[in-house]
Amino acid sequence: MRSVCRHSVVALALLCCSHAFAVPYPTENQLRAAIEEVAGLLKSEGLELEILDARKEGLTRPLMAAGLNLANGVCLIFYNTKPEDGLTQFFDAIHEKDLPVWLKAIAVHEATHCFEQREAYVRKRFDKVLPPDFKRDNVTIQGYLSVVKSGALETWSEALADIASVLYLKQAVPGRWAQFAKGLAAMRHDLARKWPAHDTSAWLYPIIAADVDKAVNQSLFETAFQLRRQYRPSE
Repeated sequence: MRSVCRHSVVALALLCCSHAFAVPYPTENQLRAAIEEVAGLLKSEGLELEILDARKEGLTRPLMAAGLNLANGVCLIFYNTKPEDGLTQFFDAIHEKDLPVWLKAIAVHEATHCFEQREAYVRKRFDKVLPPDFKRDNVTIQGYLSVVKSGALETWSEALADIASVLYLKQAVPGRWAQFAKGLAAMRHDLARKWPAHDTSAWLYPIIAADVDKAVNQSLFETAFQLRRQYRPSE
């Protein structure tokens, strides 16, 4: 098995779509096409992309998952075409013309996990990847990994990836980005009972309301890092 840090995404839902235009579960070609769209984004940050079939690699996580190959620094994004209960209902609610946008937003979410993992495991920028209230002095990779495995950073990491997706939506569909972004935030909030660690709505709603753009001369990923810290919910 590859030495790789993995993350999965719970599918993003646009709650107001019409069932009259429902689409079937994404095919391999659709998933691969969406993932290929983020290759340029990753390459601009010095990261190569490899696309893999999750089931052939022994992974069972649905739709998409990602992780940084620690041996060669390649971002691995896995796709899974096996329908998953819950996600099938999600795709039933999606308008056909919106499917490519959602799949690309999910791919950006996954690519963001690779970027954050490089900052942590390769560049050791723990002051950047850890929340402000975490002690960052003398942090080691093993220590950081222990915190990750404890689950303490799961929502923190999901927030970064969802913020990146919102920034992507602003670029990809400038006339409709808020509709998609609010759908994402609402889904995260509504499914908090099932996936509490994935409820990033406390970040997303204020960012959407502020109509925040990617900073000039700054990558989407770097802007997401800043916004995650800036809009961190108060306890």
